[in-house]
Amino acid sequence: MTELRFEKYTMPAANMGIESTLPDIHRNAYIRAPIAVSENISEEDGKNIGKGLISTLLPYSIQDGYDRAENLRDFDAAVLENDCMRAVFLPSLGGRLWSLYDKKRDLELLYKNDIFRPANLALRNAWYAGGVEWNVGIKGHNPLTCSPLFAGRAENEKGEPILRMYEFERIRGVVYTVEAALQDDALIVNISIENTDENDVYMYWWSNIAVPETEKTRVIVPTEKSFFCTYTEGRYFLDKGELRDISDGDATYAVNAPFSRDFFYDIPEESDKWIASLHADGRGLLHFSDPILKGRKLFVWGMHNGGRNWNEWLTKGAGPYIEIQAGLMKTQLEHFIMPKKSRIGWQECYTAACLAPAVAHGDLAAAREALGRIVSDKKALLDPARFHAVKKDAPTYYGSGFGALEEMLRGAPISKDCVFPRDSIGKEQADFLALIDGKPFPCPDPSLPIVSHAVGARWLSLMEKNPARSWYYYNHLGVMRYAAGEHEKAKQCFLRSIESEDNAWARRNLALLYKNVFHEGEKAAEQVLRAVTLCKDYPPLWLECAEVLMAAGCYETLIALYEKDMPEAVREKGRIRMMIGGCYTKLSELEKAKEFLCESLVVPDIREGEYALSNMWIELHAKIIARERGADAGEVKADEVLSLYPLPYAWDYRMH
Repeated sequence: MTELRFEKYTMPAANMGIESTLPDIHRNAYIRAPIAVSENISEEDGKNIGKGLISTLLPYSIQDGYDRAENLRDFDAAVLENDCMRAVFLPSLGGRLWSLYDKKRDLELLYKNDIFRPANLALRNAWYAGGVEWNVGIKGHNPLTCSPLFAGRAENEKGEPILRMYEFERIRGVVYTVEAALQDDALIVNISIENTDENDVYMYWWSNIAVPETEKTRVIVPTEKSFFCTYTEGRYFLDKGELRDISDGDATYAVNAPFSRDFFYDIPEESDKWIASLHADGRGLLHFSDPILKGRKLFVWGMHNGGRNWNEWLTKGAGPYIEIQAGLMKTQLEHFIMPKKSRIGWQECYTAACLAPAVAHGDLAAAREALGRIVSDKKALLDPARFHAVKKDAPTYYGSGFGALEEMLRGAPISKDCVFPRDSIGKEQADFLALIDGKPFPCPDPSLPIVSHAVGARWLSLMEKNPARSWYYYNHLGVMRYAAGEHEKAKQCFLRSIESEDNAWARRNLALLYKNVFHEGEKAAEQVLRAVTLCKDYPPLWLECAEVLMAAGCYETLIALYEKDMPEAVREKGRIRMMIGGCYTKLSELEKAKEFLCESLVVPDIREGEYALSNMWIELHAKIIARERGADAGEVKADEVLSLYPLPYAWDYRMH
C-alpha cells in the first residue's frame, strides 16, 4: 500500500537572497547563443534546430541573489512511499524529484545532492544539481526550477494516492502537470502540457535525471548512433556519428569523455525508448517511457579540470554526477509547434536495473538485450488508468498567483485539470489587476524597486488603453514594447517615464537598451550612473552598473564608485571584486589587480560557459610577463601564460 505525506525535508542550504526584478533587456546571452551544425546533420534532422528560441526571459525576474551558505533549512516536501520504494519530491523547488530510494535493494537510484547550492546554469540564473528536474517550454532549464509549484493529493479509482504538481509557465502560456504514483518497485510519472490559448506555441520538454558518476558508470541505450554537442564560450556545435567513433575509449563509460559534452542518442523509431545508468556492481537506474518521449541524452562534465571543478562547485561532498535525460525531440537545440487548444501527455517509469556485473560491463549488445527485456516486462506499468483521478484535494502547497491572474485576463480557465485559487494572487500580481478592471494603473514611489512585470499582446493592449500616464505607467509600457520587439518605441517610453518623474528604473532600462541593442556605450554609461544616484541601496542595480561601465571602458569611473559610493554589501560580492580586478588590469595597475584577482576570490554566480575568471587571469599575467620582459602584452600568448602561471583549479570553469 502506498502512502503520500506532505512534510518538511531538511538539508544544508544557501540563501536565495532577493530576486532581481530588473527586466532582461537583451542581457542574457545564453538564450541567443549561435548553433553550428556539421555536414553530418541531415536536412530532416536539422529542420527544427534553432527554432523557437526566445529573445528575453521576460516576464520572469532573475534569481541571482544567492550565496554559498550552508545553513540547515526546511523545504516543503511530498513523499510517496510503499514497501519497496520511497520517492521524495520538493514542490518548493520546481517539484524536483530529489530522492528515489529502493528499500529492498538498499539503493539510491538518483544522485541525491547533500546540499541545496544554487549556481548560474539556468535561464533565470539559479539552478541546483541533483535529482530529476522537469524542464518545460524553453531550451535551457525550467524558469520555475527554483520556484514553488502547486502540489496536492489525488486518488484514483482504486483509492491509490497520486501526487499532483502543476504551474502556469508564463513565457509559452501553458499549464504543465507532473503526477506521480508508486507501483511496487517502480515510480510512474505522468506528464501533461496544456495549451488552452488561441495561439500555437513552440514547445519543449526534457526530464533531466542526475545519477552518480563513478569510474565504472556505464550508460546504455538501444542505439549505436548519436548526435553530440560540444561547447565553446557562447556557441554550440552539433555533430552526429557512431558511438564507437565519438570517443577515444568506450563512449558508454562517462569517464572516457575528456570534455563537457551532450550525447543525444538517435534511437530508432521502432525501438522501445529507454536509458540506463549502471555502476560497477551492475545496479543502477533504468528509465523508460511511452514512445511520445522519444529523445534520450547523456550529459557529462568531462575529466578535464573545468569539468571536475564544476562537479565540486555544485555540491558539498556528494561526489561527481552525470545526467541521463529524456525529451520530446531528439536534441535540446530544437522546439516543436504545439497547436492551440491542444494537450500533450506521456508517462515515464523510474526503476532499478540489476544485471550481473559481467553482463553490465561485458558485451554491449548483450547488456542492451538484457535491459530491453526488463523494459518489455515492465511496460505494462505505463497505464493511463492509474492517473484517472476520482478525487482531487485542494493544493497543500501553493505556486504563484500568475495562473489565477492569467485566468482573470483571459476570462476563462487556463486548464481543464488544474485549479488556480484566487487567494494565490499577491503583491506580484496586484498592480496588473487594475489593467483587467480598467482602473488607472498604480503609481508607487519611484525610490522603491518594481515588484514584477507582465508582457504579451493582451497586457500590451490593456496598457495602451489604460488612462494612467505616470512614470510607472510609461516604464511598464516600455518593458512590454521591448518584449514585443519594438525597441525604438520602448526607448521613447522610458524617456517619457523620466520626463514624468526621474527614476532609476527607466534610466536603467535605457542603459541596457543603449548597451545591448543600440550599442551606444557612452549613453549607456551616462544613464546607469544617473540610475545609481537615484537608488543607492538595490544591489542588482549596482551589479548591472558595474557591467555597463566595464563594457564601456569606464574603468576609472567604476573604481571610484567602488571606493566611494557602493554599499559594503555590494563591494563584498565576488562578481564586483572580479570586475574591479579587471579594471585595474586594464589600467595596468597590476599590483592592485592581484589584490582582487587572487586565488581566494569566489564568484557565486559564475555562469556555465563563462570564461571571465580564466580570461582575466590570462590577461593579468600576460601583462606581468610583458612588464618583466619590457615587451607588449599582446605578444604574450595564452598558452605561454598558462605554462608559467597555471590557472588555479578553483578558477577553472572551462568546458572544452
